[in-house]
Amino acid sequence: MVRIKDIAEYVGVSTTTVSNVIHGKEQRVSDKTRKRIEEAVSKMGYVPSMSALMLAQERSGIIGVILQNKEEDSRPALADPYYSELVGYLDQFIKLNHHFMLMITVPDVKEIIRQTIAWNLDGLIACNLQEDFLISLHEHCEKPIVSVDTYINRKNNYINIMTDDFDGGYQIGKYLTLMGHRKILMLADNDRGVDHYRWLGFKKALRESAIEVLQNQHIILSPIYQERMEQIEKMLPLFQQHTALFFASDFYALEACSVLRDMGFRIPEDISVTGFDDLLYARLAKPRLTTMHQSIEKKGEMAVMALLSLINQEERQEWILPVQLIERESVKRIKP
Repeated sequence: MVRIKDIAEYVGVSTTTVSNVIHGKEQRVSDKTRKRIEEAVSKMGYVPSMSALMLAQERSGIIGVILQNKEEDSRPALADPYYSELVGYLDQFIKLNHHFMLMITVPDVKEIIRQTIAWNLDGLIACNLQEDFLISLHEHCEKPIVSVDTYINRKNNYINIMTDDFDGGYQIGKYLTLMGHRKILMLADNDRGVDHYRWLGFKKALRESAIEVLQNQHIILSPIYQERMEQIEKMLPLFQQHTALFFASDFYALEACSVLRDMGFRIPEDISVTGFDDLLYARLAKPRLTTMHQSIEKKGEMAVMALLSLINQEERQEWILPVQLIERESVKRIKP
């Protein structure tokens, strides 16, 4: 393995001079010497130690991405297609901006702070954290933080990148009522954050169509797969009393479609189904899923750009990204 000492001996300069060039302190070295050192580094195949670079520079060039695994779910968070796609885009845009990504999936603030210090992270992107967790993280972490899909109900200086979830729920509700549906259920795995705002928008659309909205129309599904499947199977009588189902994610919608078909339902002939996200699988399903499109790619890009602005102490900005209804084959028009 080539060492700084080897390059110094090859060029005929001190190890300090070689180190200055490698660590970007080129103002201390003449252009002629710098060029000779760079040529030697390339020719000899020297690979710098990232840990040494991190110690030598004020910034590490590493951005932490926090994604919490749910304690009640044995599956890793990245098993959810939405989060795997989001993290993929975060990684892509972090690399495009000459940084590296470090995934953090630990469940407590103290461990996140420890890793932030240990890796000398430049900043953090926190995905879908609960409000109290995010507030605690901000209070204890000195590094810039941008959150994604996290709603905070108090005034603060936090920067959040989010989809217009209220409008998404509203558009789905409006669309289903225009298609003649009046008996509609919404199903999600919690009643907080993004799902809560999708429910509020959905309720508004139904009430504008003079449809009474009851709390039991908002069904909370178990985050545990086997329990969720049993839950859906037990809801057969309830489904038979309704004409449409709005799932707060494509993942749950497509999962339920499989169970519904096994139970003898035809989609959309017997019951209509919509999702939210417009994942790749929504386009590949049979029937293809009608859903609410959100640009996960744009969300990833905006999160990275917002964090880099904070790191560079530039203008702070929060983004609310628009949504778009994608009509496919899983909703049937009926007579109201």
